[in-house]
Amino acid sequence: MARLRLAALALAGCASAASQPAPPTRTSGLGVPAGWQALPELATAVGTAARADGVVVEGSEAWGEPARGCYAAWIALRGSDAALGIVDDVLAGITREQITVSEVVRPTGDGLLALAFARAPYRGTLRARLEHGRIVALACFANDREPASCAAACSTLLGGVT
Repeated sequence: MARLRLAALALAGCASAASQPAPPTRTSGLGVPAGWQALPELATAVGTAARADGVVVEGSEAWGEPARGCYAAWIALRGSDAALGIVDDVLAGITREQITVSEVVRPTGDGLLALAFARAPYRGTLRARLEHGRIVALACFANDREPASCAAACSTLLGGVT
């Protein structure tokens, strides 16, 4: 069973960053909102924590505008269909981290999973493209500092996950 805790990993950006067997080779290609900066420590923490048996992290990136309390983390994972293709495993991994999940839109023929999540003081949205043997996901979230400003930026970023 996959231990994919994408949103939890993004929220727990202080997770330790162990070395990976090989450097990630894939990038998101997403346009980062004006004023946001790269957050390599968060990207490393997300990539490191997402590793599971049979799962390879192809890439991870993170950005934010900490002064406003806005953050986003992107990750691309590759593995067997058994390791990556099960939506219930993804949802179980998120809720195991004491994150409340709502507004779940399960993939249909498009393979797109969308959900809202919350873990005080953060609230956010996750969109993931689920394909045979691959997941590409983006979690965008904010604390209560400037949620409206963050929501606009997150909307633009999340629109890039198609």
